Amino acid sequence: MQSFLILLTLFGLTAAIPRPQLTDIQGVENGPDPVMVMPSYDVVEEAGATNKPAIAPRSRLYRRDGNCAVQPAGNGPVSSPDTPAAFLSNSVYPAMAENATIPDGYSMVMQNGDGSLSASNYMGLKTLKSYDTLGCASLCDQATGCQAFNMYVERDPSMDPNVDSCPNPPSTTNFKCTLWGATVSAAQATNKGQWRDSFQIVIAASNAYNRATPPPAIACYNGPAALPGAINAPLNAQGQNTYLGYNFHPFSQSQGYDPSTCAVDCNAQTAYNRRHPAADGSYQTCVFFNAYVLSMNG
Repeated sequence: MQSFLILLTLFGLTAAIPRPQLTDIQGVENGPDPVMVMPSYDVVEEAGATNKPAIAPRSRLYRRDGNCAVQPAGNGPVSSPDTPAAFLSNSVYPAMAENATIPDGYSMVMQNGDGSLSASNYMGLKTLKSYDTLGCASLCDQATGCQAFNMYVERDPSMDPNVDSCPNPPSTTNFKCTLWGATVSAAQATNKGQWRDSFQIVIAASNAYNRATPPPAIACYNGPAALPGAINAPLNAQGQNTYLGYNFHPFSQSQGYDPSTCAVDCNAQTAYNRRHPAADGSYQTCVFFNAYVLSMNG
């Protein structure tokens, strides 16, 4: 799935030159791709900005050889027998996902998946003491710009695997919470695990939630107002077109869903038009905008 933050700018003081209001889908497809990022495996905590882009399938990813150092013990139940297959077939983990509370202000977009998210604007990972969607949502609420979170169970090694001394150590079960600065979908749950020497990391009970509350107000603008879809620019009192155009901003580690980006574009458009007025001195002023996420195949 590819997602972009789209800006549709409009104004209501003077009429714009008539132009089509449909988004140039081909132009968006030909533009820069969003940056997709994946959390690291078998870590207790991670800051989002330090992570590497997701450029290879998880099944092909291997980490450098370890030194058998004991890893932090997880708080989840270990499957018996202690194998990847037993972990994936353990009914305890799906029950956690299916019985999890949907936090107020969020909507669930995935339940009981077998992969964690590889998405845009990764904001970090925390290991929790239980399968706690409310606790994960609280972390998202406290993180400026957080738009979504992913709660899942991960089978991790209890020792840092070493090919000679401890290639397949006993497992430990962790409850992972990852935060995202852009909305997510089930199609992005592509992180299925990896091999650490002979130890296989796998994932279960993956739930994902998008923030359903409106973004914060923006200085000098009214709103925000929730809409069922993108809008067409209205005509002004003289029946003239008011559409100015659009900009799009691919999601990345520095760009999540942030309508204030659109406010900056709207203000910049007015400033540009003021510097380049018509022959009579008039210029077009951007007075409102419509910010939304455009997704393809997702």
